[in-house]
Amino acid sequence: MRTTRACICALRYGEHFVLSRHNRGEASSVVDPDFAEALEEDSSKRDSARRRAEHKTRQLCRQVQRALNLALAERVLDLGLEELYVDEVTPAAGCGRLLVHFVAPPSLSLPDVLAGLGQMAPRLRAEVARAISRKHAPELSFIPAARAVGSDG
Repeated sequence: MRTTRACICALRYGEHFVLSRHNRGEASSVVDPDFAEALEEDSSKRDSARRRAEHKTRQLCRQVQRALNLALAERVLDLGLEELYVDEVTPAAGCGRLLVHFVAPPSLSLPDVLAGLGQMAPRLRAEVARAISRKHAPELSFIPAARAVGSDG
């Protein structure tokens, strides 16, 4: 015969006492509905805030992508990077930094493209600062976009 230890707990909630019997290893069957609702509401507020922050981040990335593509269309003629475009912009680890995924024509060497983008980076960041409404312009890090095997561009 197996015996279980039980204890009786008295919880004060407002002016009411709730008595419940707890067995070890078992969850209480008495849960204060107001407390449970407050926990659920707090969780949903955190989820809502997280979704809103993610939406704002995606929105910023799209704005930066548009601004960079417009700036590149105007400025790349000087460096021979006519076919260069921004494929995607993603948030980087850390605050205030974005990864710019670019696609360059296969006829150009990657080191030359990166050198050209390095020269243009301050002007591109200034263009981004003009296009977005933020207190500080994000730092931009350029990386080549991954291409699908067998794609022509």
